[in-house]
Order: sequence, then structure tokens, then C-alpha cells
Amino acid sequence: MIRYVTGFDIDGTKADPNGAYNGMYGPDEKHWERDIEVKYVVQSGPAKDLTFRIRQASHRASSFDTDLDEVRVITEYPLNIF
Repeated sequence: MIRYVTGFDIDGTKADPNGAYNGMYGPDEKHWERDIEVKYVVQSGPAKDLTFRIRQASHRASSFDTDLDEVRVITEYPLNIF
């Protein structure tokens, strides 16, 4: 899975004066985010349905937000407890 989201011409000067974002944004802000995920599911054997996912995410913004890079390794194993 690959996902890309971008925002531009963000006018933060019209933010709610009582809101959490008041004063954080200028008149022409930009940002983008990219997410890439690879998933593998074990098909048979004792570990059947064990899932491994690797997810990489990057976020970049103009002056109003910090840049972020992260890599996650996610494992899932379904348990039938009933």
C-alpha cells in the first residue's frame, strides 16, 4: 500500500481564535505525507495467519509543524479464546 497526501495554500490566519491552532499557521502553509506499507500473511502450518507488516511514514511541513520519519514493524496473530 502506498499513500500520498498533500496540502497547500493553507490559510491559518482564519483559524478559530479560541482553538488549539490559533497563531500556529501563517497565510501560505504547505505539508505532505507519504506512507508505504508491506504486509505478509503466513498461509499454512503452525503459524498460519501470522501477519507481519512494515510501515514507513514521512511527513514534511512548512514552518507550522515538525518533520517526522518513522518505521514500524507490526506483528499480528489471531487468537480464538472461545
